[in-house]
Amino acid sequence: CSIKIDWIPLFSLLFLLLLPLPSWLYSLHNCTIDSTDSRTINCNDHKLSRIPSDIPKTAVILNVSHNNINFIQQSYFSGLTELQILDLSNNQISHIEDASFSHLSSLTVLSLIGNKLMELTDHMFTGLSNLTVLNLTENQITFVSEFVFVPLTKLLQLRLRDNRLSSISDIVKVVSFCPLLKFLDLSNNPLSSIESDDSLLLPCSNLTELHLLGNDLKDLAPSSLQMLTRLSMLNLGANSLTELFVQKTSILNLDDCFGKTLPNLLVLDAADNNIEELQRGVFSNMTCLKDLELQTKSVTEMLVYQETFVGLTDLRTLSMSPIFIFDPPSAGVGPRSSSRGRSQLQQVFNLPLLQTLRITVSKDVCVDLTKDLFKGLDDLKVLSWRGCFWNADSKMFHHLPRVFNMEIRRYYVWIPVPELFQPLTVLQTLDLSENHLKSMDFLSEANLTQLQTLIIKTNDMSVINERVFEALPSLRYLDLSDNPFVCNCSNADFIDWVIRNRQVYVNGAYQYRCASLPSEQGALLLEFDYRWCWESVGFFCFICSSALVLLTLLLSFLHHFLRLHLLYGFYLLRAFLYHRQQRGRGCAEIYDAFVSYNVHDEEWVYRELLPELEGRQGWKLCLHHRDFEPGKAIMENIVDAIYSSRKTLCVISHQYLLSEWCSREIQMARCCSHTVSLVIGEVHLTHKRIKMWSRTYLSWSGARGHRGLFWERVRHALQSGAQLPDDPLPTDD
Repeated sequence: CSIKIDWIPLFSLLFLLLLPLPSWLYSLHNCTIDSTDSRTINCNDHKLSRIPSDIPKTAVILNVSHNNINFIQQSYFSGLTELQILDLSNNQISHIEDASFSHLSSLTVLSLIGNKLMELTDHMFTGLSNLTVLNLTENQITFVSEFVFVPLTKLLQLRLRDNRLSSISDIVKVVSFCPLLKFLDLSNNPLSSIESDDSLLLPCSNLTELHLLGNDLKDLAPSSLQMLTRLSMLNLGANSLTELFVQKTSILNLDDCFGKTLPNLLVLDAADNNIEELQRGVFSNMTCLKDLELQTKSVTEMLVYQETFVGLTDLRTLSMSPIFIFDPPSAGVGPRSSSRGRSQLQQVFNLPLLQTLRITVSKDVCVDLTKDLFKGLDDLKVLSWRGCFWNADSKMFHHLPRVFNMEIRRYYVWIPVPELFQPLTVLQTLDLSENHLKSMDFLSEANLTQLQTLIIKTNDMSVINERVFEALPSLRYLDLSDNPFVCNCSNADFIDWVIRNRQVYVNGAYQYRCASLPSEQGALLLEFDYRWCWESVGFFCFICSSALVLLTLLLSFLHHFLRLHLLYGFYLLRAFLYHRQQRGRGCAEIYDAFVSYNVHDEEWVYRELLPELEGRQGWKLCLHHRDFEPGKAIMENIVDAIYSSRKTLCVISHQYLLSEWCSREIQMARCCSHTVSLVIGEVHLTHKRIKMWSRTYLSWSGARGHRGLFWERVRHALQSGAQLPDDPLPTDD
């Protein structure tokens, strides 16, 4: 039999087998291919001791960081002609074979951070003609060959931070072969000086950023950097500079100002040095400078003159510390005129475009803040003050209408007043941490209607008044961490506000802890059951209202049924008190008797009683219509009349018994003197007031035809010590 073969499918299969396999048809042994970009290869953190040999030739980015590679061979990168970024950082590389990177003609970024390189040899970077960024940070480099950077004609950034380079002149010779170099970082090397040779840095004339942070530079002359005319950022932080830009022979002259050397400088970082003095005009002509860092580290005072910042017309950010002593303009250069411990800050900035000001004051030095300290900072938006001050003038912030971010950390007890913050109408963020504040009630009247973020961490507040937040309608973020809260009903309203409000995020609220009692320490504030506080208040209100109702009912009952007895008791008490008072005065008796009668019985008194007792018997009587002192209180007149008389004659009638004033008179008389009761008219002898006030009395109507005997008995009663006889008067049939 014959077999028929279909050759077309067979040739198709052979053709597919001869094609190069796509990346998804195989996997790498020690590396991974990025899921979004097949040309990015990650071999980091695999404990590799060499570069893997199965790296795809099409790789553009290769990451071999955090492995154990200690030697780079020439064959490692053979065929990787498309590679542009190579990361060899954080290995153990101590040696690189000459021309190891010669195959990487497309490489633009090479990172060798965190290795153990000690020297850079001549042919180490051969072939890297397109390299723009070389990072050699955190190695142990002490020697750099003069021609090592010759192939790097397109290098823009060179980072040699955290190495052991001691001579900047050697480095300059090396980078002279990199005409396009713009960024040079020599931070944290043991560089002690920069020679004042005018042409030293000529090869670096295209530099725009120079970082000399963390070296041991002690002085810096203007001529040292005068060739860096394009420099926009200079970092001199953490050195040992004592003065900025001074010549070795004399204090800097304004004509030799550093600003003439670096007219395009944008950022100057001189933080963490030993600068003790900033000369007048030291920044003159630095019209482009925008960011100035002057935070010192070891001295306690830094002398700053009112002309120090002249010329910084475009400055936007200024950071200074630890303490400034501002001398008047007429003061000369010389010893400080103020003593350490307390200084007064005067207007010194006058920087109309400044937007950020950070001031840090040494903790062992306090200053007085005057109201004109921030005058001239009309465009300031961010203000940070850290450190002690004695007095803060309540009008100190009147010159800061645009500040929206403020931080004040005094580190000592401070009681701010509302007037201090009232001018800050656009303030959005306020940080008052570490001020030992005991209350935030001052914010109620501070007029901070635009405040969105409030941070009052690490203070001494134990009770929070939640009504403060009613004065902060725009508040969205609140941080009260590290305060000694009390877990009792004083914070009940605040706890309820934290749980229920949906506008303000209270940072870390569920971690706030109690610190009021030893038994409560460690307990969480928001776990305190505050509802029983309100239940107790409700129960207390119920008890009070119930007691008030019962008291009202009791008083109503007493008034309705026992009013007369209560009045009697009240008058008796008043009489007793007046008796003690008048007895202490020792009043003289100028009347024989005080006549107490009702106005309706005045006719009988003047027709019958007066003619008999004053006319015939010669007694001196006191009558209220005739003898009371005008303008004096009625009760006082009654008391004076009773205490000025030996006896009291009470003319009792039906109207007398109905009169409250007459009741008061007879009650006072019974308490304080001898009384004689004369009953006239038709009066029931069983009347309650007759029983209470008088047991023995004379009846005018009962005397009838025995008027002489009636008056004789009255005369007998008015005599000192005499009593009325108990036998009744004879009556006519």
